[in-house]
Amino acid sequence: MFGLGHIDMMPLFYGVIMFIGIWSMWHKLTRGHFGSFAGEVGVFVLVFTLHGGSMAGGFAAMIAALIAGNTLFRQRS
Repeated sequence: MFGLGHIDMMPLFYGVIMFIGIWSMWHKLTRGHFGSFAGEVGVFVLVFTLHGGSMAGGFAAMIAALIAGNTLFRQRS
């Protein structure tokens, strides 16, 4: 998909998105934002199951959880 000749950049992009997702959930968990954490995990599990547990489904679930975590389940100040 994201290719430079014969080099496929998708695993690198997948890893970066995975790192950001794990960091986001860790940040919420350590700061005591348990409702926001549960919402983000819930969106991930829902989308991952709806996509059949594939690698593409995992990628879609990570992106959906990040978007939901930063918009729907954001801590209001």
